Amino acid sequence: MGEPQVNAARSDSDSEHYREMASKLRELAREFRFPGARQELLDLALRYEGRANHLDTRRSAEVLPRPS
Repeated sequence: MGEPQVNAARSDSDSEHYREMASKLRELAREFRFPGARQELLDLALRYEGRANHLDTRRSAEVLPRPS
């Protein structure tokens, strides 16, 4: 029974990591001179945020009890 909590803790850590990476990518994008490269980094940051949201949603579903 302890396994869902371990998975939930890991997902939380994973989603936080994706958000940190997205933030760093946005910071890096601000330094880029070329609009195309900047946009690619911003797009990647958006994908990382989406992945973090997906992991959070999964974690919420695992923690909530399922209806009988």
